[in-house]
Amino acid sequence: MDKQNYTLEEISYSRKEDRRIMESVLNSWFQNPKTLNLVSPSLTYPFKFNDWIKKIYSNKQGKVISIVIRKNQWIIGHISYHIEKNKYHIFHLFIKKEYRKLGLATKLIKKIENHCFMKKVNYISLKVVKKNKEAINLCTKLGYKQVGHDKLKNVRMEKYYSKKQLRTS
Repeated sequence: MDKQNYTLEEISYSRKEDRRIMESVLNSWFQNPKTLNLVSPSLTYPFKFNDWIKKIYSNKQGKVISIVIRKNQWIIGHISYHIEKNKYHIFHLFIKKEYRKLGLATKLIKKIENHCFMKKVNYISLKVVKKNKEAINLCTKLGYKQVGHDKLKNVRMEKYYSKKQLRTS
């Protein structure tokens, strides 16, 4: 991966300009119902940006942070995490199809893990649609353990880590 071409940037769905940009990006990413289902199974097809905001980002207790990854100013990936007391919960990890298998999802997850370490939080959880074998394999490779399923049969995964396990990407 050519590190000079990729940048990470925190965005906020509460900022008008970020919302405008993300609405365009997400509308193009989620034209396929299967893709939308793998990223956000609680939403129905066709994708509606305002539902995305209302159902996911407006109702969270605590702080939600979203990070995008860009290549030459184009957004090619996204991840969000929810901060709740002494735990982080990752959700909405997505890399545009033509940029997968380049280590970009790992880069986004490691960014969150390093933030956890800086805040002295050592517990991260996430859920993966059970059909999303690539995401389950990636999270397993990164040290996340399967701990069960939620009521929708999504795979629940958790990771406890120490300072030794964190590496900058």
